[in-house]
Amino acid sequence: MKRLLLVTLFLTTVYLFQSTSAMAQGASLDTRALREDYSRLQSQLADLLEAHNALKSELSKLRSEVRLLRAETSTKDPTTATRDDLEGLAKSIREIDRKRLQDKDLILKEMKALLRPPPAGTKSPTVTSKSQKGFDHTVEAGETISAIIAAYNTQLKSKGVKKRITLKTVLDANPNLNPRTMRIGQVLFIPDPR
Repeated sequence: MKRLLLVTLFLTTVYLFQSTSAMAQGASLDTRALREDYSRLQSQLADLLEAHNALKSELSKLRSEVRLLRAETSTKDPTTATRDDLEGLAKSIREIDRKRLQDKDLILKEMKALLRPPPAGTKSPTVTSKSQKGFDHTVEAGETISAIIAAYNTQLKSKGVKKRITLKTVLDANPNLNPRTMRIGQVLFIPDPR
């Protein structure tokens, strides 16, 4: 029994020794793994710090570029238009267009009034002086006072008359005549310059 006790004690000691060495070996493996993790984390941290510093320098460069761009845009270039400039231009165009439409309506109204025949019972203002020689001329479409005078001057010239009909003599002979508002069918007295 002593032997058995000794053998058991021996086996227990061997077992304990092996488990302690295994534990020591396991602990040294854990320590080694922790050291590897630590060194890996340290290198990753160094990489992150390096990337952080690179980003900081890039951000600094971008800030300086933004400052330069702001300085350039603060001085207005005459060849560029801002949104306010375009809106002001659009507003001016709308105002001009509105005024153009008003003018168009006014012109149409006046043209209708000019083309309207005179009320019944009234005559066109024609002054013919029996003491003065001349021609009665009925205004036709497209004629102007200067074209009418030129036509009569051409006829008189072909007949050998040296004197000419002037605008003043026609206006004097027709006191109510407004050369800008002559109507088709209106009768004018053209004085003979002879």
